Amino acid sequence: MKQLDQEQLYQFFRDHPEKPWHVQDIQKRLSIEDRTELRRELNALTEAGRLVRTRRRTYGLPQEMNLILGRLQVTAGGYGFVIPDKEGGGDLFIPADSLHGAWDGDTVMARPNPHRSDDGRTSGEVVRIVERKHRQVVGTLEYARGYAILRPDSPRLRERILLLPETVGALEAGTRLVAKMAWPESSGEQEPFGEVAEVLGIGDNPELETRAVMVKFDLKGEFEPDTLAEAKAVPPTVTPEMMAGRTDLRAINTVTIDGEDAKDFDDAISVERIKGDKELLRVGVHIADVSYYVAEGTSLDEEARERATSVYLPGRVLPMLPEELSNGICSLIEKAPRLALSVLIDITLAGEVKGVKFKEAVIQSDARLTYEQVQVLAEGGRLPHGYRKLERDLKLLLELTQTIRQQRLGQGALDFDFTEAKVDVDETGALHLLPIRSNQARQLIEELMLLANRLVAQELSKRDIPALYRVHEDPAESKLQALQRSLGKLGYELDLAKAGPPELQAILRRAAGKPEAQLVNTLLLRSLKQARYSAENLGHFGLAFENYLHFTSPIRRYPDLVVHRVLRALLQHRLSPTLKERLKSDFPKLAEHASARERVAEEAERDLNRYFHARWAKEQIGQEFAGVITGVTNFGVFVALPNGIEGLVHVSHLEDDYYLYLEDSLMLYGKHTRRKFRLGDRLAVKILAANAMSRQIDLLPADMELPELEPEPETRPKSIKAPRRQPLPPFKLPAPQPEPPRRKRRVLVFGKR
Repeated sequence: MKQLDQEQLYQFFRDHPEKPWHVQDIQKRLSIEDRTELRRELNALTEAGRLVRTRRRTYGLPQEMNLILGRLQVTAGGYGFVIPDKEGGGDLFIPADSLHGAWDGDTVMARPNPHRSDDGRTSGEVVRIVERKHRQVVGTLEYARGYAILRPDSPRLRERILLLPETVGALEAGTRLVAKMAWPESSGEQEPFGEVAEVLGIGDNPELETRAVMVKFDLKGEFEPDTLAEAKAVPPTVTPEMMAGRTDLRAINTVTIDGEDAKDFDDAISVERIKGDKELLRVGVHIADVSYYVAEGTSLDEEARERATSVYLPGRVLPMLPEELSNGICSLIEKAPRLALSVLIDITLAGEVKGVKFKEAVIQSDARLTYEQVQVLAEGGRLPHGYRKLERDLKLLLELTQTIRQQRLGQGALDFDFTEAKVDVDETGALHLLPIRSNQARQLIEELMLLANRLVAQELSKRDIPALYRVHEDPAESKLQALQRSLGKLGYELDLAKAGPPELQAILRRAAGKPEAQLVNTLLLRSLKQARYSAENLGHFGLAFENYLHFTSPIRRYPDLVVHRVLRALLQHRLSPTLKERLKSDFPKLAEHASARERVAEEAERDLNRYFHARWAKEQIGQEFAGVITGVTNFGVFVALPNGIEGLVHVSHLEDDYYLYLEDSLMLYGKHTRRKFRLGDRLAVKILAANAMSRQIDLLPADMELPELEPEPETRPKSIKAPRRQPLPPFKLPAPQPEPPRRKRRVLVFGKR
């Protein structure tokens, strides 16, 4: 081996897992000349947790040494679970006293205990912290025993963080802060501590909370200077030189259809009847050619790759690309020539694809329409004046996409129907919850984008060209078994031997329109794996597609931009064997990175949405709502309101009886009143209390009186002592409780443990 490749080195251990290996033996086996370089790569793999170095200075795979590498998830109760990086193993329970300094989100190495606990559960302990998740922590300043302490916002971060006094100054207790973390492994101290990196402010307001969420999830707001400079250097209009060699489609009626508040338009559609065949249409799906402007290796590209996705927070968008591109030259603005990659699909009115062509094109949108405007047309109305020449085309597409949709669902694609509430914060800061429901206008765009994505995936897969696929693997057997039990409580049967997309879709159809429909949709969704990006084409379970990728949103998703580059290289005959090999080598890591950033973006959006949900609930205290029980635990029941917002009826508020938790029946049962709270039951509730900071909404059955809740005591500042030298004093919470209730519970537990 002339040049040492880390992946080939790792593959050696996978091919020879029978024993740990000494450095000199590895060197001989792989014919490596430079032992120093070999040690460097072995240490890098060890630091990443992919290999383990033994006391005898040998190296081996963690799983072969009864070690599990994974991400630690700590609960509010103080205990945690290690979620393995590799498929096939279940989560490993870690008691609170076995965390050994690891925090929620850390990548850790854990060792399972050889003996099961009394309840039959396998537990383990953290033996090594591979990588810390938190570089910064957001929290509230407190003072205790003269020390400045940060109380983290997240209930999963249970330790209080000692702050260096010289960075605190005279800040008041209650101030929201960002602390830069210093961990024991790098500081040499016995406990982690923090330095004040940013003062967010005092109180509860959306702007402060948005900034806190950005810090918490490591989301970038401003772009780097080099990136902005490159963006400003991009020509603001399409010149004749740019159009050279492209297919000119500007004469075709083309429209964009988006939400009312959309700022970037990366997809447009068109339809033509093909002369000589009344049944054949040519449908165009035109996607902004972002790859023309964002060259690989530039600052624009590197920062887009790092961000991987635009993040849509309530009231603020964190774009993947600067607005000169995202809202400017790359956006398919009405009446402006734009460069596009077009998928031209010859398709019958019955939905049968007869042919497809991919073109580097120039288009010009004739109309910027909204979903609301097109839905009016779908329901028999008219488009606004000036756009009515497009009505015939859009009616044709509305009819065609409904046909395609029914075919897709008939093949087993899962069609989830959720009640969603979009958080809208207007210019005055007023909060509005806007319901989002699927309709024919939205389905028109959805079906055409799915079709284009599938056809691009088929083309690249057929030609064996490396790509970033969007994959959704089959659900785990254990998840399906849990789903079967939960659905059984609601009266729905699931045959595990036939638990494919068609069978699951049949259950969704049966539940449609019933009170438990939202719950059934939620249970099915939770049983599935997360969709992700992959260099391997593994198919898409939820869509029932053999080939699928993301092609239609290159302004806001980096994988789409990468697919555009691959497709353009194919069209320009630039896909050399060398380029293919490089793409094949690069794509696995890129897929992993894009998937991780997507999950972070989703978590951030969900977290800030829950903040606004709680703010909304605070304004509705005492109001009554119809709800459905979506979860039953030993500390209460979760209830979904008609707008999709969820809250908790805590058992401590059920003062009419002692309630037993019947685990097998997923029920709380009144010992004397025999009142039942069961999964899927309707339950009228009142909003009892809401805390936006903790994202918590407390509910109460509507037939019970609202109790008077004591206000939480304020923390008053005390004097700060002079800076302490080594060692920094430890400051931890009391030993964690086995459960995370907020108040004393009155509950007995029956059922399997």
